[in-house]
Amino acid sequence: MPLLPFTQPCGLHVWESEIQRAEYDLHTGFCYNRVEGCQDAFRFAALIELDQFPALFNDCATLLSEESFFVLEYYPQKIHVSGNNELPEPTVFYSPYMPTQEILDTIAPYLSRLIHDGFVGFGLANSRQGIEIFYSEEKAFTCFTANHIRTMDIFTQHGLSYKEELIFPADFAHDHFSLVSIKGNELPSELQQFSSEELDYINYCSELIELFEMQSTTDSEDFFLSGKEQDQIATLLNQQTDIEWTSEDEFIHLMMEWKEFVHECTCGFNGNLDDYLNGLQLRDIIATVIAGTDPPISTKLADFIDNSDAMFRRQLVECERYLPKKQALVLFNKQQQHHQKDFWHWGVIRQHGSALRRDLIRCGWYSND
Repeated sequence: MPLLPFTQPCGLHVWESEIQRAEYDLHTGFCYNRVEGCQDAFRFAALIELDQFPALFNDCATLLSEESFFVLEYYPQKIHVSGNNELPEPTVFYSPYMPTQEILDTIAPYLSRLIHDGFVGFGLANSRQGIEIFYSEEKAFTCFTANHIRTMDIFTQHGLSYKEELIFPADFAHDHFSLVSIKGNELPSELQQFSSEELDYINYCSELIELFEMQSTTDSEDFFLSGKEQDQIATLLNQQTDIEWTSEDEFIHLMMEWKEFVHECTCGFNGNLDDYLNGLQLRDIIATVIAGTDPPISTKLADFIDNSDAMFRRQLVECERYLPKKQALVLFNKQQQHHQKDFWHWGVIRQHGSALRRDLIRCGWYSND
């Protein structure tokens, strides 16, 4: 492959036929735009000389607070070359929150492999601040932040200039390569010191997962709340005397818990009544926030849980009966328009185990059957 005017990772190769196109005119630089649905958040993208990237990544990490979490994206199924085959979805892993500098120090011995491997993406994030920096498997560096002035200053200090439109190698037809699929003498010099086992992303990603005690996430939907939006939500929830909420809590996690609860219910809920009511309480809190915020926040939240809400509705039976927040059951007439409000409290899910059924019997749920 002809050399670019600047070095790029060895794990992504643009097709020869693409390189010959007139449109294949790549230049370093950065661009940015507002995140859709967020007036106070920006998405930056940058293309930079490869040997300058580690310093840029570390400087952008200063946008985060003293604590953040490590993000790792890769394919647990071993793949060497992408070819013409459709790739499965990668799995995303998150570490717990920990000191940002500790994360940077820990990944330093792995950084060259993370950067070059065509089947790995990595980054740092702080959901509460609404900040993320990420280097994807497409070898594009992105940064989500509200502090666009400081971010532009960092990019400029690294010799990057603003461009209205930025073209990346991955915008053209290309193949991905794992490091072990590349001949040793074709690897960059910084990778030639590693053995084949150390270059295998299955091995070194597994080491990182163990080092950071990372957990995988099953939800791949794009969803972003800026720091300002989360501040508004936290202020609202702190005003609710019946809701325990602290400044460390992240509302996005609560929404994900609701989705996970709905998924559990569709597969068969095995908890007791207290467990079930705790799940409904998640939706109560979400409803409070949706009702107490204006668009675009309320619209964004409602859209994010829309599929889960529809899925939960389909699971409900005995919908003429109301299951309140407390366990004392109050039954209502079928003619009431209960489906228009708090639908999750009307009825009970179809697939539940003996523990929930036992508690419902004890509370008199079936007393009028």
